[in-house]
Amino acid sequence: MTRRQALAALGTGVLAAKNPQVPAQSTVTRTPESLTPGVAAILRRLLAEPPSTINTDWFGTMALVGALPWCRRGAPEVEPFALAWLTHHLQTTDVAPYSGNRSRTVRAGGIPLTTYAGHFGISQVCEQLVALFGDQRARKVAEDVAGIVLHRTARNRLGLVAHDDTADFAIPDVTFLAVSSLMIGAALDAQNATAYREQALYQLRTAIDTFLMKDTGLAKTVYSSDSVGRTSWTRASGWLLWAITAMLRRLDAGHPAFIGFKSDLRTLVDGLARVQKPNGGFHVLLDDASTPLDASGPAMFALGVHESVRQGWLPDRYLAMARKAWEFVSANLTDDGVLHNTYYLWALPAENREMRVRDEVSGWAMGFVLAAANEMTL
Repeated sequence: MTRRQALAALGTGVLAAKNPQVPAQSTVTRTPESLTPGVAAILRRLLAEPPSTINTDWFGTMALVGALPWCRRGAPEVEPFALAWLTHHLQTTDVAPYSGNRSRTVRAGGIPLTTYAGHFGISQVCEQLVALFGDQRARKVAEDVAGIVLHRTARNRLGLVAHDDTADFAIPDVTFLAVSSLMIGAALDAQNATAYREQALYQLRTAIDTFLMKDTGLAKTVYSSDSVGRTSWTRASGWLLWAITAMLRRLDAGHPAFIGFKSDLRTLVDGLARVQKPNGGFHVLLDDASTPLDASGPAMFALGVHESVRQGWLPDRYLAMARKAWEFVSANLTDDGVLHNTYYLWALPAENREMRVRDEVSGWAMGFVLAAANEMTL
């Protein structure tokens, strides 16, 4: 096959289906008008990578979660890229390299994963692959992940899904990954829907009661040694916000738990509104002005709050907060897709007050921006 023939095949996704080691698309030939230069640059850079280099941990799957909505909004190149990614990982025998804690190997629809919670984010990719393209391979992966979360993960003394097999702590990050994967499983697998939904309801209610401080409206970073930690990390509140919206998005509005989760949502967003800076940003530790401003948390808040207003879970007056948060993200995003002032560490370093931000050009942070950009233009 000549180079010209190969490039033509890439455009149709044929080559990607036959050989997933080859990029599904070398460049995005056009981008939606609603994409700003910085967001367009992120999408182009992602799709220039070989799909096989995007792993199955949340570092890779969050990028795909953010990219997939743009497939129907003027960037059709996302489809062959995402399907080539799925095909590649279905053909592998080993877990794709990732940076999280080592845990037991499991298989979901044939894809090797682990019981480390970072792998549960693959469900969100697969949910979109089913909704957009009707891919039944993706359906099986998402169904199996829900079963893994329900039956095979470790728990702490409260019954919260553990970060990994060895962790002696719980964090809101895991709540989001567990709740979303369980609710996706409930939507796709009618036979086990009740069990998955009931576990998701338990996980979310227990996490809210554990992490959300009703006096401040902020989420604590961690629960360990039978108590919550000292800090209120930006993304801890972001993950809890996303966990609540992940539930409300998929739960029947007539369910008895729905109204309670809406009330918790407002408590959390009111708390965030009180600590939002005039420029729309948030400190890494929300209630500590001595810590840096971080661009990743505002992306989470912009998305979660904007969707909540759009869906009617919050009143219109909260739109101003979402727009301010997105303005802060946009101000920190260069035209070539570099996100400045990104807190790149996670919950335990945040709890230990390790305050470091850097520029990001790949991974989960890019997924946050792509997903938020989609929501803010709906």
